[in-house]
Amino acid sequence: MYALLSTYPSMLRPLFKLTLIILLCGAGTIVKADEKPVIYVKQPMAAFSSQADDALLGNKYAKPVWNLHDTLGLPQWLAASVNQRTRYEGLSGTFRAKGLGGDQQITLQTDLWLEAQLGAFRFATELMDSRAVGADTGSGVNSGMHNTADFIQGYVSWVDKDLFGSHIGTEIKAGRQLLHLGSARLVSNPYYRNAPNSFTGAKIRFLDGNQWQFNGFVTMPVLRFPTAANDILTDNHQFDQEATHTVFSGAFFEKSNVVFGVSGEVYMYHLNEADSWKNVTHKRQYYTPGMRFYIKPAKGKFDFQTETMGQFGTVRYLTTSTQDQMHQAWAEHVDLGYTFAMPWSPRLMLEYDYASGSKNPGSTAGSSDQRFDPLYGVVVGDFGPVGIYGPITRSNINSPGYKINLAPRSDLQFTFQQRFVWLASANDCWGPAACSPTPTLQPTKASGSYLGEQLGVTGRYDFNSSLNFDAGWFYLFKGQFAKQGAATVNGTTTVPGFDTQYFYVQSQLRF
Repeated sequence: MYALLSTYPSMLRPLFKLTLIILLCGAGTIVKADEKPVIYVKQPMAAFSSQADDALLGNKYAKPVWNLHDTLGLPQWLAASVNQRTRYEGLSGTFRAKGLGGDQQITLQTDLWLEAQLGAFRFATELMDSRAVGADTGSGVNSGMHNTADFIQGYVSWVDKDLFGSHIGTEIKAGRQLLHLGSARLVSNPYYRNAPNSFTGAKIRFLDGNQWQFNGFVTMPVLRFPTAANDILTDNHQFDQEATHTVFSGAFFEKSNVVFGVSGEVYMYHLNEADSWKNVTHKRQYYTPGMRFYIKPAKGKFDFQTETMGQFGTVRYLTTSTQDQMHQAWAEHVDLGYTFAMPWSPRLMLEYDYASGSKNPGSTAGSSDQRFDPLYGVVVGDFGPVGIYGPITRSNINSPGYKINLAPRSDLQFTFQQRFVWLASANDCWGPAACSPTPTLQPTKASGSYLGEQLGVTGRYDFNSSLNFDAGWFYLFKGQFAKQGAATVNGTTTVPGFDTQYFYVQSQLRF
């Protein structure tokens, strides 16, 4: 780690050291015990300034106390912000096939957001630079970790908060944009990952206060370039391009207080995928319907959430295949929590996730595919961090677990979590949705289905609404399936037999 720090830009070393000091020694000396802490709406530890000001509902997050707009004395019609996140990640005992055992990297995410409001129109652009300092091929570096300066958003929108006097707010947005819908399990801006998902197209939104909301969109996913590890590691810059032969569309409706205080959502997403420039695909033709019901957490009350996701269509097991396979899959998330009305606001949550896997995977004629594909969703909220970690994805898993949240103060919170993970189908691979070419591990006759047990502890401290710190430690006790790859082939260990440890510490500055 010291050797890695020696390569780190000198101007950022003090910030990294300050992060370690606060997290290891505590933050009690910064805010006196007898002072009433300021309550801030917690923005994710990522560049979310573009989503802070909801065009129809107003501000979703607290305005940063240090902000570019006020410092420069900008006019009210112009919004501007800079976000910078620095994260150190360390991993030992990899779980991936043909892994090298351990690795580390420093990820840097720098973001500039500009928006001009001229009457009912908004013109916005967002430039992000994502880098992975100290990464190498052993860490599995990819365009999700390292994507040099590019425009992740550039759109024009039209907003009317009272369409034709109906009290229904309307927003129409066209151009390159971020999408974040519902629980974010299928469509989201993955806030832990260093580079986000962008889409180019049009979205329409109708909203009736806090009663109901509808979103409809037709887009092309944006492909991040370069994709080759050597090009990424040498900072070979290439501008991102739309997947011109792929269309991702959907409709999403949510309603507050459907019955007995329970809110609900129903949706349908459609992915029509085909090959395009530098983008060879699995030709996924998916329809993904789903519904979610929930009650938000509150002190002294029970809360719950249940989300059912179906999926059907066709897919090609290998990108080189000419044979379409029938695809039928589903996933489920259930959690039940209770927040105690006592100091530190402890909350206990029991949770369960299931995502189907293929019973007879392969590309033979007539075979079918049951492996659930999470599309463009995020996993950090349910399964823990990704980056160079991320052993659990919403594909071929069967996993119960629990979380305990503690908030000693409004600016300080901790989470302890534990999960037990099995494969939904012991005949299928462990890894991402399209894991046939590069699986984490393939099954063997003696591998069973138990992946292991994951323990995790995270903590977050908010110095104020502009500066936040976060750290976490995760330990994966490998089960029979995860250990079955611990063998040496031609002198190379495919997967170390020892357990996996992952540690991260990060800071987020909003200005």
